[in-house]
Amino acid sequence: MPYRYHCPKCHALLNPNVRVVLVAQHGDDRGIVLMSSQLGDYQVIADKGFCSAIAPGEAVEFHCPVCTKSLTSPLYPGFAELVVRSIDHPDEKPCLLRFSRVSDEHATFLYDGDTVREFGEAAVRFRTNLDVEGDWSW
Repeated sequence: MPYRYHCPKCHALLNPNVRVVLVAQHGDDRGIVLMSSQLGDYQVIADKGFCSAIAPGEAVEFHCPVCTKSLTSPLYPGFAELVVRSIDHPDEKPCLLRFSRVSDEHATFLYDGDTVREFGEAAVRFRTNLDVEGDWSW
C-alpha cells in the first residue's frame, strides 16, 4: 500500500515522489538522505562519504528537512518517528511509524492505533518493548 510520510512536528509532506527526504546527522556531519517509501525496503540514497563515516551499530539523528526539528521518538530514543497516511484510503486516520536510528539495524513499526505491523529482521528484538498507546490525531 502506498503511503504519504509527514513530519510529526510541522506536518510537511516528506515524500513528494517515491523517496522519503530526511536530513541525517552523525556527529558534526549532516546530509540529505533519500529513503525508500516502501516499508521493509532499507535502501538509502545518500552521499557515500557521509555513509562511510557511520559504522554499523552507530545511531544517526534524523531531522525534518522543512522545519529542521528532530524526528527522534520522545518515548524511544533509539527510534525516529514519522506520521504516515494511506494514499489509497486518505480518510483513514494517520498511523505512527517508528524506525530504528541505528545503522544496519532494520526494525520498523507501523501503528494504526489498533494493530502493529513490523518490518525488518531486527524488529523481533523490540516487539515487546515498544508501547502502542498514544495520540493518533494531529
